[in-house]
Amino acid sequence: MQHTTHPPRPWYKEPWPWILFGIPMVAVIVGVFFLNVAIKTDDGLVTDDYYKKGKAINIELRRDNAAVKMGLSGQLMFGSDHRSVRLITASKQALPDAIVLRMIHPAQDDFDQTVELQRSGPNVYQGMLPQVPTNANHWYVQLEDKANQWRLQGEWKPAEGAMVSLGVHMLQPADN
Repeated sequence: MQHTTHPPRPWYKEPWPWILFGIPMVAVIVGVFFLNVAIKTDDGLVTDDYYKKGKAINIELRRDNAAVKMGLSGQLMFGSDHRSVRLITASKQALPDAIVLRMIHPAQDDFDQTVELQRSGPNVYQGMLPQVPTNANHWYVQLEDKANQWRLQGEWKPAEGAMVSLGVHMLQPADN
């Protein structure tokens, strides 16, 4: 029985060196791809000046407390088209002729909307959102005056109905 030996094949014709070189090469390519994505996209959830934002929270709380002192409350109702908005308010003090409504998307600030609600009667304001709010499980809703003296906040869950109650609500007995 004759045993013949073949000359050794060059290293680049063997599969194992390519597998061993391939894994790190794929990791580098994927890393460069994700670095490119990270550089080109904006992370809107991170603020550059977190210290100023933190200090601003105290100012925001002052506005919330001012709304409580005013006895301010409201019921915000969305029309069937989800663009028309009606606000019915109650307050110990007179309110301005225009109130600012902010619809804040919980994750993407590109979807946020602001509309000025105009007085249409005693304690009634109306307005029209610029566009139909995108589908989201919930929205943060803020009502405030133009002078930024007070603010009411709430959360609207479209699946639960077309109304949002804001502020302190006290039921008053009806006059007979």
